[in-house]
Amino acid sequence: MHDVGGRPSAAKVEREQHPFAPWEVRVDALMMVLTDAARPGGPLMTTDELRRGVEALPPAEYEALGYYQRWLRSLIALMVEKGAIDAGQLARRVEALAAEHEREHAAGAHE
Repeated sequence: MHDVGGRPSAAKVEREQHPFAPWEVRVDALMMVLTDAARPGGPLMTTDELRRGVEALPPAEYEALGYYQRWLRSLIALMVEKGAIDAGQLARRVEALAAEHEREHAAGAHE
């Protein structure tokens, strides 16, 4: 699934680099921090572990997600697996941020 080299495809290969969205830059920064050998306490993960997490995604999910979305899914799964973050706390925080975002945008739509 993850090694698509040589497979026929009608999809166009984009050769231009898109501008990075702020969240993509943050995901890249997280990866750099989590894999930094100079980090106090040492690295929390390796690039091989990131790749394992990306390759563990179900094929449909892998194809539906973008490059940094795959990284983010892998980073989260690895940090939960290693006990660095609590999945329940993360889910609650995501819900709270989504609700806050919704309130902010709903308020802006009525102004």
